[in-house]
Amino acid sequence: MQAQYYRNLGYDVDWGNAIGRYDKIISEPENLPFLSLPHPDRILTRAKSYSSGNYKYLPGTHILSALGCSWGKCSFCIENGKPYEVRSVEDIISEIEECKALGFKSLFDDSATFPDNQWCYDFCKKVTNLKVNLGCNLRINSNVDFGLMKEAGFEMVLYGIESANQTTLNRIQKGVRIEEIIPTIKKASKAGLSPHICVIFGHPNETDKDAINTLKLVHYLLRKGFAKTAQASFYQVAGEASQESHRKYIKQIYNVCFSPEFWFNQIGSIRNIDDIKYLWLKIKKGLQR
Repeated sequence: MQAQYYRNLGYDVDWGNAIGRYDKIISEPENLPFLSLPHPDRILTRAKSYSSGNYKYLPGTHILSALGCSWGKCSFCIENGKPYEVRSVEDIISEIEECKALGFKSLFDDSATFPDNQWCYDFCKKVTNLKVNLGCNLRINSNVDFGLMKEAGFEMVLYGIESANQTTLNRIQKGVRIEEIIPTIKKASKAGLSPHICVIFGHPNETDKDAINTLKLVHYLLRKGFAKTAQASFYQVAGEASQESHRKYIKQIYNVCFSPEFWFNQIGSIRNIDDIKYLWLKIKKGLQR
């Protein structure tokens, strides 16, 4: 979007790894006014060459409905304290129409938190007829209608659970209660969505028991088929000491593959050939861990 902003001003803009002499090379966002930025040129940026990822239907690309996070208070997150700016529904629909014209079949909205409440309702009502596969990031307490999202074309919804321990969630200012997590993921799954969950190991002050609680929660959600996929990362924040011994739990989330119940629910969710291809993609990625 920022590259296209400069093109619209008349600058000669190239994209990535070009050889030559330039007045300016930009490798980080320049904090230009987000709500006035134009749609990105996906031909200039060669978007289809980056379209593998976790998309079930290819080619896929990312969009950005909002800058920042609607919560914006998590102590470990780069969105902490940043303003939350949301584009209009009409502007996003226009960009999706452009993407469809270019042949993209999947779109993942990479806003730190997808806009909820009335914005989400209005968006779902307008995007339904475009017949495109959608995904987005949500908070456990995002106010959305999962059934309406499914009708609108949403499939993957990504949740940052971070930890299964309330003390840790309070410490990192997540703004979520433990008892909300399982019902929310279950409700999204029952509506036909495919929740992807993310956790973090190595939180300062967490014990082995705390880390294992998180591991057990991930395994439970995967075994039951409520979460379809999962990933784990390691807590590394400048000035804070991580629990280095907890790195071992990251790979252990994949031990769920030894559960017959997990495979029963994975296979039971297959509806078409695309589901089979996507399951095989997940298996290959799991084997690479």
